[in-house]
Amino acid sequence: MLIPKQIDSNYIKNISSVLSNSAFNKIIRDDNYNAIDKRISKYLTNNNRVQLSTYYDFYEHLYNSMLKTYRNEFIYKNEIVSKILLGRYSLNTATVLNEFRIGKSIADLIMLNGTSIVYEIKTEYDSPERLLSQIHDYRKSFLNVVIVVHYNHLKKYRDFLLTNNLKNIGILTLTQRNTLKVSIKPKEDGSHLDISYMFKCLRKPEYTNLIEKYFGYKPEVPNTKMFKECLCLANKIDKRDFHDLMFSYLKKRTIAEKKAVSSSEIPAFLKHISICSNYKKKDIEKLNLFLNKKL
Repeated sequence: MLIPKQIDSNYIKNISSVLSNSAFNKIIRDDNYNAIDKRISKYLTNNNRVQLSTYYDFYEHLYNSMLKTYRNEFIYKNEIVSKILLGRYSLNTATVLNEFRIGKSIADLIMLNGTSIVYEIKTEYDSPERLLSQIHDYRKSFLNVVIVVHYNHLKKYRDFLLTNNLKNIGILTLTQRNTLKVSIKPKEDGSHLDISYMFKCLRKPEYTNLIEKYFGYKPEVPNTKMFKECLCLANKIDKRDFHDLMFSYLKKRTIAEKKAVSSSEIPAFLKHISICSNYKKKDIEKLNLFLNKKL
């Protein structure tokens, strides 16, 4: 199959959904590429073309084209995972959580290494409209908040922080060369922590275990009252201590195939998907079989 040498940004936007968590999870689950094949064929019509052999070639080319002309949220997430989580840290010491609910907001990425960091992505297609309420929620549960923006929008978000007197918030910039640059370093801030927000970040087995270990017992109440009783006990714990306890439980939400994800078994353009979907060994094998198929 052929693919265009020069790809218009509108074509990229129209086909970008084939490079997404849901698209690849469907490939892994259903082993059916018909819908993708139709979209690729339609996409390639009436363009100046260059020969590519496999699905791997196509997706690599598409990802690189998106980096240049259509940097959506997927691109930002994958670059953070590739360049920070896997580039600077390690899956043996750091954990990343995707689309994580905090209060009324959903954080794009949470990274847990030596500290807790919320990454809120604002692409060129986003606005700061909801950012104030998002930061309000994020600081209730985590110590560092970082806004991730394109370099062309750096001034806008610097001004936003100044106008709203938002101290200690960091800004990470996706540069013209597609590197990630710390434009404003975040400062760890526990002054906004809220037990009820942090408590709701935990699953039931996590918070019941936390309460039992901390107090030496678990409330003997019906399941319908367990949340309320455990939260009541949690409110007796120092906020920073509770953050550290929450942190330790969230950090255990790790993936099965750390070695494979960190290696070349998973292409660079699929690092985020493989981590957030927690692919098992059989999934990775199926993924590579698909990518190596001829177009």
